[in-house]
Amino acid sequence: MKINEIYDPDRYEIHNLKKLDRILVELCKMIIRGQKKDADYYGMVAACVLDPDNRPVFGINKPTKDGQRMHAERVAMDKYQEQYGEIPEGSIIITTLSPCNELHDATADDRYGESCTELVNASPVRKVYCGYMDPSQGDDQQVERRFTLQETANPDIRKLCEKFAATFLTIPS
Repeated sequence: MKINEIYDPDRYEIHNLKKLDRILVELCKMIIRGQKKDADYYGMVAACVLDPDNRPVFGINKPTKDGQRMHAERVAMDKYQEQYGEIPEGSIIITTLSPCNELHDATADDRYGESCTELVNASPVRKVYCGYMDPSQGDDQQVERRFTLQETANPDIRKLCEKFAATFLTIPS
């Protein structure tokens, strides 16, 4: 898909939710293992790129050498490209927290690279399935997304992903 092509959400419907929920459970386990191993290094968000051949590549938020944080979507996408080359059209990103889209705030200042929304927009990925929808994403300083974004309907997975997010987000009650 070309960047200037009009995004059509009906064309990018997300399917096979049970399979995607199983991947979300694996991502949650990854966060828990990372926190037990080294809570300062491993972050509280994990992501996976799943290509049309069902090859999953996992990543977790981690620090860069200059002290910024590399978000999980970028880690998973970079790892995918290292292993398999360019991410093919038809791939989906599964993540415990919806992609960031801030341009000018503390998250943007602490983040390595552009927002995850910009990163996904610039890729052939047009589907993102998440465990929890970040309520802080939606102010005037955001990047418009060109992908379908859907949150799990599984209340247990959603609650666990929300707990992870609550460790660094202010979540309204």
